[in-house]
Amino acid sequence: MPSSCGLSHISLRCNPASSNFRAISLKITRTIALICAFVALGALALLWVQIPSWRIGGARSLPASSVAHLQESLTCPSEGEQIAIYGDSHVTGGRMTQFGGESGPVFGRVLEAELGADISVSLRGVGGHTARLGEGRWDVRDSAEETVVIAYGTNDAAPRGWLRSKEPVPVPDYKSALERLASAGAEAGRQVVFLAPPPAGSSVIMQRLRPYRSALRDLGRELNVPVLDPADAFAACEGSQPLLTYDALHMNAAGHRCLGEWLAARFCQVPD
Repeated sequence: MPSSCGLSHISLRCNPASSNFRAISLKITRTIALICAFVALGALALLWVQIPSWRIGGARSLPASSVAHLQESLTCPSEGEQIAIYGDSHVTGGRMTQFGGESGPVFGRVLEAELGADISVSLRGVGGHTARLGEGRWDVRDSAEETVVIAYGTNDAAPRGWLRSKEPVPVPDYKSALERLASAGAEAGRQVVFLAPPPAGSSVIMQRLRPYRSALRDLGRELNVPVLDPADAFAACEGSQPLLTYDALHMNAAGHRCLGEWLAARFCQVPD
């Protein structure tokens, strides 16, 4: 005599509630798996823009729209004149030898060597400084140098984002600090030059730097002050990439050499 509900396929037929429960469980499992997949893809997308354009020897700088202004108006320093560069770790060569990177002269020293003629370059940079901190640290009016180069912006942008505990400086505050520095130099009779924050090696860092680079260009136009852009230097040195250290933010030895040589050519109008 056959069993009424002994076999599994008959059991499912005899117990529709169990069958429905399994179907619902399967749908829930598939939905959770789909949600997890979307979350994983979203996290991967967020991390992807953080990943630098790494190469052997460092990171490749990404192309950037030039913010240069009035660079053709620069005056070539005469024999024995002096240049002062105010800024952050880009000026001091911070992180150049990170992860076994090659050591070399910072761009200010390369500029000095390229100009020759007993022209000296004073480096007044402090790692981590914003334009406001630089304003508090240095009195540009006391500078004895005939040319003053003001090179802030990278730390103002807090380019590491959530990877660091720093907050970006509001762009209007950044511009105001730069304007005060430039005005102090102009009042002292100095040739004032802005140097833009160098382009970075990851798209998310570039996104954070972009408003500050643009603000510097705008300020240069407002004050009639020349703006020099390392992005133009890096574009001219494309064959020397990578120009950044592995952190995709600081220049390596090749980057400093590239920028220093390019600056010398801009100051004394040497054709590319």
